[in-house]
Amino acid sequence: MKIGVYGGSFNPCHLMHKRLVLELLEKNYFDRIVIIPTGNFYKKSNLLKGEERIKMLEIMFKDNPRVIISDYEFKNNLICTYRSLDYLQNMYKGDELYFILGGDNIKQFHTWKRYEYILDTYNLLVINRVGLDIKEEIEKYSKYKGNLLCVNLDLDDTSSSVIRECFYNGNDLDAKKYLDNDVYEYIIKNGFYHKDYKPKEISKPMTDEEFLKEYNSDMYEKMSITTDITLFSVSDISKNNYRTINKKAFSVLLVKRTTPPFMGKWCLPGGFLSLDETLLDCAKRVLFTETNLDDIYLEQLYTFSEIDRDIRGRVLSCSYLGLVDKAKVQDKLRDNAKFFNISLEEENDIITINFKSDDESFTSKVLKIKNQYGIYSYKAIDNNYLAFDNLCVIVRSIKRLQNKIDYTDIVFHMMPEEFSLKELQLVYEAILDKKLLDPAFRRTIKDKVIKTDNIRIDGGHRPAQLFKYKGEYND
Repeated sequence: MKIGVYGGSFNPCHLMHKRLVLELLEKNYFDRIVIIPTGNFYKKSNLLKGEERIKMLEIMFKDNPRVIISDYEFKNNLICTYRSLDYLQNMYKGDELYFILGGDNIKQFHTWKRYEYILDTYNLLVINRVGLDIKEEIEKYSKYKGNLLCVNLDLDDTSSSVIRECFYNGNDLDAKKYLDNDVYEYIIKNGFYHKDYKPKEISKPMTDEEFLKEYNSDMYEKMSITTDITLFSVSDISKNNYRTINKKAFSVLLVKRTTPPFMGKWCLPGGFLSLDETLLDCAKRVLFTETNLDDIYLEQLYTFSEIDRDIRGRVLSCSYLGLVDKAKVQDKLRDNAKFFNISLEEENDIITINFKSDDESFTSKVLKIKNQYGIYSYKAIDNNYLAFDNLCVIVRSIKRLQNKIDYTDIVFHMMPEEFSLKELQLVYEAILDKKLLDPAFRRTIKDKVIKTDNIRIDGGHRPAQLFKYKGEYND
């Protein structure tokens, strides 16, 4: 069965809407047409509530079983064509869906959310009109997997905004010529679009108990939430001799997946949120279960919500940034968990990330994208080793950490209880990936540390005075 899907605000529905639908049905383009008015938050002036627009459509197409009116978008407060098509396809499994689109809209179709997904997954029927040249768009969009039909219907340019303006100015009879008679009478009866129209107030507010009695959570789409943890550490680099210049390695903890999806690839410790736990509790549980580490400093980093970020379905990830002194936990790790030393190389908008452990190394790349507000996001462009979108999570975590160590004391979570100033400086340099001037660094850090009575003696080097962190963390 072929089903047409006709979306719009229908504010109000008028005779050209009716003629378009009936002509497509009479000419057997479709077996049925589903009309789906937009959600209530759609930005149009004098937008009636979805219930009223639904009612007018039902009046206009009464006794026509081939026309179905859907309240999906207004009940879910959205205007999102691809989601509506997914919803309808789930209802009409095995049927062909065609989204009905006006010729004017096809010229702007490339600006619609996930328009390429619509073109690859569903079909389009474009209503052309005299004087509008859409050959370029038809040729371009015909290359996608979905069918694209172009239909010429002799329709005029009736506009719902003109009808609303007529009512607003008191010219009811001028509006009547554009409307189905029964729809016109319904508008007049309720005073819609008139200058003094106000939506009816609910005389008796619904109590929470009454609301919950009628509430049906199945009206809304479900999604899953995970927590992913980027656990960073800084550690000594092995030296061939004691005179080698000291340098530290910046590392991240990865876990090798043992089950699909992405079996055999590396990923961050992560897992699904249970209904009986908070996000932080979930992060702690996941970290312990997958790596055997607990009592680790964690702070919430960012929520990753890209539509197709997880091949298992609609999954949001609330990521956490973790810091630890690797020397304290290395021996506790599970067999499939491993710290990888990481370094970044930036050239223009391409960031190359190098990962290296004792027995494995690989390189991945991301594209750095800046939006109109100057906010950066990241897109993987070369990634054969990390699962899901974990590469982008790692890059964003590194950038956040590099930014935070300038104005917080977060770095001390990675330090032993006592340390030398040189040791602390090397940690800063490893994270920032640049050399710091000794005098400037010591001026910056002097109010954050306190000198102890202890001294460390390393072979071939002068004794080093040891310090400890002073005060509480201001993370």
